[in-house]
Amino acid sequence: MERQNKNTSIYNVMRVLHRDIGFLTIGLTIVYALSGALLIYRNTDFMKVERIEERQLEINLTGNDLGAELRIRNFRVEREEGEMIYFKEGSYDVSTGKSIITRKVYIPPLDKLVDLHKVTGTSRVSIIALIYGFMLTFLAVSSLFMYKFGSKKSKRGLVMIAVSVVMTIMIVLLV
Repeated sequence: MERQNKNTSIYNVMRVLHRDIGFLTIGLTIVYALSGALLIYRNTDFMKVERIEERQLEINLTGNDLGAELRIRNFRVEREEGEMIYFKEGSYDVSTGKSIITRKVYIPPLDKLVDLHKVTGTSRVSIIALIYGFMLTFLAVSSLFMYKFGSKKSKRGLVMIAVSVVMTIMIVLLV
């Protein structure tokens, strides 16, 4: 029976792939970590500036139609005075269709990082987020191949996996 070449064993191949893919993910991991930290405080004005936006809308929109047209989350009309409709983010002139919106946005280039973090399936860069997710999954699974199964370090790795699963379950149950 022929002995398998040491450099082509599953353990060595997985180590090489784990190392190379790990290096490839460093940039995106930094982006996601920084933008994720910013999103934790998204309900504050931390690292945000005020931006005033004027939009020309249809005339004679009602409060509900206005919220749909502006695509503002949790839109609510605060008051109506004559031809003006006021809401938390700005105002709308019913007779002219002119809307003035004041928004708090992240400073550049942080705005781009946060947009990348919040990418959806319809975005041009959604494939990057999908590939990144697969790469992270591979890194998690390939870490099992760093040491031969049954070795002391392999058993320690399995204990760490069990600890992480228990921690995850506890966090999910507490939130």
